[in-house]
Amino acid sequence: MCIRNLIQNECFLLSCIQQQLLSINIYYSMAQEAIFNCEYQILEILISYWPCTKLDILKLIPITMSNNDGDDNVSIQYDCVSTVLEKKLQDDSTLLDYISMGIVNKHPRISKLKIVDFGGCPISIQMAKELCRLPLLWISPTRRSSNRLLSQMKHGICIDKVKLEQYLDGFNYVYQFYDKSISHESNFEPIKIIFDCHIVNEDTLLGLQIQQLTPFRFHFRKLWISFYLKQCLMSNTSFDLNPVIFLTNVETITHLHLSDINMEATEKELTLLVRCLSNLRNIRVLCLQRILNFYPQRYTHVHFLTDLCQDFNRLFRRLIYLRKLDLSYSYLRSHIRTLLTGVIQPLDYLNLQDCRLTSVDIEFIHSMRNIRYIRELNLSMNDFSMCSTLIVNIVEKIPNLVSLSLAYCQLHTSTLVQLAGCFKPINESQTSIRYLSLKSFIPYLNWEFLDLMHAFANITTLKKLLLFPQLYAYPGANDDEREIAARDLYRRCCTILQTLGRTDLELL
Repeated sequence: MCIRNLIQNECFLLSCIQQQLLSINIYYSMAQEAIFNCEYQILEILISYWPCTKLDILKLIPITMSNNDGDDNVSIQYDCVSTVLEKKLQDDSTLLDYISMGIVNKHPRISKLKIVDFGGCPISIQMAKELCRLPLLWISPTRRSSNRLLSQMKHGICIDKVKLEQYLDGFNYVYQFYDKSISHESNFEPIKIIFDCHIVNEDTLLGLQIQQLTPFRFHFRKLWISFYLKQCLMSNTSFDLNPVIFLTNVETITHLHLSDINMEATEKELTLLVRCLSNLRNIRVLCLQRILNFYPQRYTHVHFLTDLCQDFNRLFRRLIYLRKLDLSYSYLRSHIRTLLTGVIQPLDYLNLQDCRLTSVDIEFIHSMRNIRYIRELNLSMNDFSMCSTLIVNIVEKIPNLVSLSLAYCQLHTSTLVQLAGCFKPINESQTSIRYLSLKSFIPYLNWEFLDLMHAFANITTLKKLLLFPQLYAYPGANDDEREIAARDLYRRCCTILQTLGRTDLELL
């Protein structure tokens, strides 16, 4: 019997599965056929009886749905997978909902499922929230009380009781239909769920903390955590990541992105953060966006600020696998030397955007031994008008630079033209630069654009050049006039590139 006929006969399929008459080799094919033919209930059945120890979610998606019109671009294909998983179906549910229902209804005797791997699937905030709801969904509705859950979380992060009760009321209302078709609290072996998680609200935080009450165990490779979580906590509670991090396997975490939009991390929270990060020894990518704000006025004692800088320095030196470091949008004026002294890992990505850097900071960056390994460098939104020569010297020391951003750095046009000379091939050695951002606060003058076009058009590897400022910076009495001025300037620059034989160079 062909697979299509098999999935169209639910009763016969279920009988074959329960009697274990089907080869395990055809389960992925049956799942793909079920998705392609919109037989989502069949997909849920297949997952609940999954005969293998591992379920690779990426293999469930039919090739025709994960490939965007035959495009070979991997990032585009991954985006398509995310779209397929999140797309609203006719019954207002999503494919991820059916996958989740199959997992939570795992058959305790027949299913061999132990690992669900979302590797290769870009996980959005909404998808992370839905996956982290699995433990609460597994728990019986009558046992989803705030008192019971808070008692289980007494050693973790303290969620505000009122906010937790409001969340549980909303959860029970939304999932009252799904609860009718779930075998709540059925005993089966633990299932490891591997995905990249955004910990941003009650969904993800609660799911992590109550997973030990359920068969689900979350493992992450990449983590995005926002200090916005503080709004979910009890008042006067310091935000400590340690309880969150140790709810998963710290050895598997290789990427960590922390952000603090309001820049409100306290002295105590930064100290706790250092202690937390020291446990993540396999970190390769670390982003501390708007976290390290070393304003002297923020600290009770000057020596505390110095000690904190030294603590972060020791941390960076211990992370021996660190390859990408993002400290953007932090106040690091005159602290770069203290932070990065002794950091000898071959960093291939460094982001110091809008960090209020001074010439002293730039001098230290120029002296760093490992700067030659950098492939992506972002120094934008720092005032380098007084140290332009140092910027050129830094670029000259980086032979394999692929991406460089010096936007809004108040560099003179002559410096930028000189910068272009750093990317000319030497001794038949081809330059690697592909992306340059040199935006200014106001549009360059006509003769400056002409000089820049001639200078950078000669760089054959360059694919994208960003020169134009925001629309409000153009002359005009209103947005319509400013848009006309911007379009006119863009057309003239494109004409220049055409005469130089570089129509392939994208201007932005």
